[in-house]
Amino acid sequence: MSKRSPKSVEEKCEILQLYLSHKQSLSQLTKTYQVSDYTIRHWMKRYESDGVDGLREKHTWKRYSKALKEQAVQDYLDGKESTYDICQRYEISSRSVLSRWIKEYTSSKG
Repeated sequence: MSKRSPKSVEEKCEILQLYLSHKQSLSQLTKTYQVSDYTIRHWMKRYESDGVDGLREKHTWKRYSKALKEQAVQDYLDGKESTYDICQRYEISSRSVLSRWIKEYTSSKG
């Protein structure tokens, strides 16, 4: 378990296995384990792309180029995709990172 995530890799795997085996619904899992449906879906995407390693917390901060940040923000402002889809396409670590860029970009324009 890390400071960033209150759930261990083992707990994440357990939750995903219950979901994948249809033993519990997403709604039941969110209540039982007190995690959001977004979080479970996020774990699922990471699990599908990287297996169990995708569920491990990263210990380094990812750096993004200015051009990537600007393009991601512009795509959001143009209404091209949801924040989730933009994060997936540009491999942005979380929606909160993208949201912070959007806030910084729009506040500097005003």
